[in-house]
Amino acid sequence: MHEFSLAQGLYDQLLDLLDEHGADKIIMAEVGVGRDAGIVVDSFTFGFDVLARGSEKSRDMKLAVVEEAGSDLMLLRVELE
Repeated sequence: MHEFSLAQGLYDQLLDLLDEHGADKIIMAEVGVGRDAGIVVDSFTFGFDVLARGSEKSRDMKLAVVEEAGSDLMLLRVELE
């Protein structure tokens, strides 16, 4: 369940960005996941999708995951509307 907590943190961060920028929808988010981060990418994306599908603000968004060297989970790019 470690991955679901990380997905929740990312989702909360995206909702904060929506408010900060006065946007209505999240179109796309790209995250980098370090190979040494100990994150099961399939579990992370599944948890994130469950959260995103529950809101009109994010229901149709695309989550792109880029596996990178290192041990970080980092929000790389966001597209809002």
